[in-house]
Amino acid sequence: MKRTAFLLALGLFAIKAHAQIPIETGFFLGTTTYQGDLAENDIEFNELNFAFGGFLRYHFGYHFKMRGNLIYGKITGTDLNAKGSLHERGWGFNSQIVEMSLLMEYHKFGRKRINEVGLFWRQVSPYLAAGLGVANFDPNIERANVAAYPGNFPEIGAKSSTLTLPVIVGVQFDLNEHWIISVEAGSRFTFNDYLDGVSKNGNPDKNDLFIFTGVSLSYYLGYEENFNLY
Repeated sequence: MKRTAFLLALGLFAIKAHAQIPIETGFFLGTTTYQGDLAENDIEFNELNFAFGGFLRYHFGYHFKMRGNLIYGKITGTDLNAKGSLHERGWGFNSQIVEMSLLMEYHKFGRKRINEVGLFWRQVSPYLAAGLGVANFDPNIERANVAAYPGNFPEIGAKSSTLTLPVIVGVQFDLNEHWIISVEAGSRFTFNDYLDGVSKNGNPDKNDLFIFTGVSLSYYLGYEENFNLY
């Protein structure tokens, strides 16, 4: 009997301790697009593709939070979106892309979620985020006019992974004490010109980048009144 009571008390303590961790966990749904050698415009709206992922967000305080992301998407591009000679070349590509990243968020207007009398205090919190990540991809190149524009593929030195520098803007909305919805858009600057498999046959002086835009839903596990957050 005493052993059962002890195990029950230990279990309740573990649940309580776990519930007090200031962490959000959630999932992301959105779109992916890219900028590179097979995209004439900064954003080709007909090349938006589905993306999804998951994340953990740790609250250091009301203003600073750290987030770990794992996001999967698809990027595509084609010369058929361009004008002039590039349109005639007719090259295109598609690739799956997976990014893992660690970000620091700054919430300028962040404040307590629980007010002085213990009631939930809903807030809207715009934020900026930046960090470091790594992305893996595998471009599949399609060429419609090989005779006029032969090219050599795969290009010597082509890589299938890169470090990324995510830069994100977003806004969070409290639905209730635990559920939070966020809307954000973020460019991923890379150190690689091969997201589309093309570099020397395109513009080797400019690296490619990709963009995730979407909505996330997260569940907050903590109770901030138990922490000395600033």
